[in-house]
Amino acid sequence: MKKVIDIIENIFLKLAALFFLVFIACVILQVASRYIPGIRVLWAGELATYAFIWMIFIGAAVMVREKGHFTVGLVVDNVKGLPLLLVQSLTHVLIMAFGLVMIIDGYGLTVQFWGWSLNNLPEIRQGYAWMAIPVGGAAMILFALQNWWEDYAKFRDKRKEAAA
Repeated sequence: MKKVIDIIENIFLKLAALFFLVFIACVILQVASRYIPGIRVLWAGELATYAFIWMIFIGAAVMVREKGHFTVGLVVDNVKGLPLLLVQSLTHVLIMAFGLVMIIDGYGLTVQFWGWSLNNLPEIRQGYAWMAIPVGGAAMILFALQNWWEDYAKFRDKRKEAAA
């Protein structure tokens, strides 16, 4: 399972990098179009916004995998054994609850805005931008579950070593 999640994380990192490049290219193009006569790029601002949205939600999921999320260091750094596992478990449960809210509400927003189109790119539906929320939430849940399993495995292994 770890290898599959490693592959998913790698795909997410590459997608986040791609969205970052699209974002930067659109911003540069938009700024250049203001100063170069005859060039009008109306769609660059909207595309940059949506690339940024996807980059943020995908990146947030990857940060959950890397345990780069918010934790109270004072508590996590000063407890060991079962209390540490309980604190880590609480963190993972809260992250998964947040991910579930993202899936449920993000799905509702995606459905609500699916028929809407972008002002300057009428071929693209706004639902694609809102889809980043449930995708990011699902990935956060997946990564939090995997982290929880790893934390439990470390706790179990340390307990076995102490008993031996």
